[in-house]
Amino acid sequence: MKKRLVGFLYFLSFVFIQIIPFQVWAGGEGLDVPEAMEKKVPLEGLSGIKLFFAQLYNDNLILFAVVCTLLMMVVGMIIAYATDIVLKAVGLEVGKIEHKE
Repeated sequence: MKKRLVGFLYFLSFVFIQIIPFQVWAGGEGLDVPEAMEKKVPLEGLSGIKLFFAQLYNDNLILFAVVCTLLMMVVGMIIAYATDIVLKAVGLEVGKIEHKE
């Protein structure tokens, strides 16, 4: 009897979860579907690294995002290590902090 009751409760919760989204009227009809963004960077007058990044942006946005993220990571590490060197030269000890309670 207990298994039947538990099964029935699972069934009711499943039906309840399936019915709820159909009862939500707060969304209305919604907005029109936006147009696809077709922004391209003009390549005239660009050379070197600027041309590379502009072409990468125009050709493949996902690869551009990955390259920019990795580049930001590398620049952040360079800044962190440079700051570490400067602080050690000044005489400050840098490293992990031990938290004592």
